Amino acid sequence: MKETLFGRLTFLTVLLYLTSLFYDSAFITSLYSGLAFLLLIAALVKTNRANRMVLTLLLVGGGVLFFCYRVDWLTVLHSFGSNLNLITLFALIPLFGTFLSKAGYLESLQHVLFKREKAKKGHPYRLGFILTASIGSLLNLGSMPLVHKIGTESFSSFHNKRFSMMIFRTFGFCMLWSPYFVNVGLVLSLYDLSWQQIGVYGIGAATLYAFAIWFFFPKTTFETDEKIVNTRMKHDHNEKVTLRPFILYAFLLIILSVILEFTLPFSMLTIVSLLAIIYPLAWAIFIRISHSYLQEVKEYVTTSFRHLFNEIGIFVTAGFFGEALVQSGLGVNLAEMVVSFSKGILLLVISLFMMMIILSFIGIHPVIIVSVLGTSFVPESIGVTPEFMAIFLLCGWVLSTQSTPFSGSVLMGSHLMKDSPWKVSKKNIPFVIGIFVLFTLYLTFVHTFFMS
Repeated sequence: MKETLFGRLTFLTVLLYLTSLFYDSAFITSLYSGLAFLLLIAALVKTNRANRMVLTLLLVGGGVLFFCYRVDWLTVLHSFGSNLNLITLFALIPLFGTFLSKAGYLESLQHVLFKREKAKKGHPYRLGFILTASIGSLLNLGSMPLVHKIGTESFSSFHNKRFSMMIFRTFGFCMLWSPYFVNVGLVLSLYDLSWQQIGVYGIGAATLYAFAIWFFFPKTTFETDEKIVNTRMKHDHNEKVTLRPFILYAFLLIILSVILEFTLPFSMLTIVSLLAIIYPLAWAIFIRISHSYLQEVKEYVTTSFRHLFNEIGIFVTAGFFGEALVQSGLGVNLAEMVVSFSKGILLLVISLFMMMIILSFIGIHPVIIVSVLGTSFVPESIGVTPEFMAIFLLCGWVLSTQSTPFSGSVLMGSHLMKDSPWKVSKKNIPFVIGIFVLFTLYLTFVHTFFMS
């Protein structure tokens, strides 16, 4: 009952935030900020002890800063809602996948892959990369178990740990460029940028990242690795199945997102959130499954808090603490101190990358790290552009999530591999070192020739 109530409160808060984008009202801002505070309290009760300790320390630290610098209570209240744009994106993005599943498009994809595998032996690891890189860009973390399930039921055979490691690493590829990812939305909102301003650089970093996946894959072996052999024959091979609706759905979504950001006075984060409500529903009406689709949406809303409480706790706390740093001015002092120790762009990138990896490794979520760095570092004051800082934070986020055993992608990867997160993190160290070097060289090159 409580989870159902908080699930509905989550979506009420999200809808109030979206309403405020069209109708600017201090009352609405105070209302959704107050609801965000209530959701934070509920999330703290439900989250694990380690996360609760970190979040509580940040809340206490932010509260002390607000008190010492005598910030007015309304600013403090609104700070709880400062990251509602991220919660909105995280809450609404799954609706794209809800439609894909309800419309049968994912089942069609699985059917086509199975038929291809029977006709001509495929390359499961290569297809695992392609599936995660494409589906993952739309479905976020939910794509990892989905691709694993498709592989289990559609590929003739593969080694589970190698296949799961490929999925886990490829997930980071999506995080560098996809406008449907929270980290991309966060850096865009931090520096008030459009996706077009950083998209090409994000794709450039993702291309290097894909090269690293290809380079390290032959060297990624496990002493014990279960071989999964598919013996299922449940598909009717005489049935004609096409991927055209699935491809058209994804293609139009991406095109619409880019066009609307270019023509409307909204950020990509806002456009994607609005499309998540309108676009799947429009398709459901068009193919006449609106009733069953809305039933699935209703079920998702009532159970959403169960899946979102960690993110709600982290995002609300990060916004609160980040605003405290802005109001106190301590963030600027921190930035100046780091810059004074790092002479030149190369050392600056290396030192900040190391800071992000170390902080994430001790359990601090990248959302908090990026929010603090984003609010502390004024790009012009350290000799870089906002676009450069945004790409840097995206690269640092990927490095963090690929290295720490506490990240959602590592935890999901360890679940798929049936191994501990610490072992997965340890196994990934050579790959992390490789992309650390590639990202450092890439950012230095981009700053020198394109963003100086």
